[in-house]
Amino acid sequence: MKHFRRLLETALIILCAGTVLVACGSDEEPDDGTVKLPADFPSQIQVVDGAILTSSGESPRWQVTIQARAGDGNALTNAVAKLTDEGFTESSRVDEPASKSVLLSKDVDGKQLWVNVGLSADAAAGASTVIYQVSVAG
Repeated sequence: MKHFRRLLETALIILCAGTVLVACGSDEEPDDGTVKLPADFPSQIQVVDGAILTSSGESPRWQVTIQARAGDGNALTNAVAKLTDEGFTESSRVDEPASKSVLLSKDVDGKQLWVNVGLSADAAAGASTVIYQVSVAG
């Protein structure tokens, strides 16, 4: 029984080591850790300055999360200002303790571009983590 147990332990160690080697070895370029906006993200949407934490989607829907720079002031106010400066119109606003968001829209090439920009108290850096949800209708 001891012999079988040692054989089993050895096989498990070899299996784990092989998994680690396969996971670490790759022909791909190393990831530099930077996240970029999706390639087809609408150019009409100017996002706040900061580090892009997550970025996903493709036309007609995208979601982007940005860690805004803390020294730039209120992240939601800055995000809304950038959008209204680009011609977006505010449609509605939610201002609750757990979440704050603003829905904006703009006509672009006969289609309606909608942006819901918000903050979540659940986000790691709450007041400076801006979430963009974007969709094109029409």
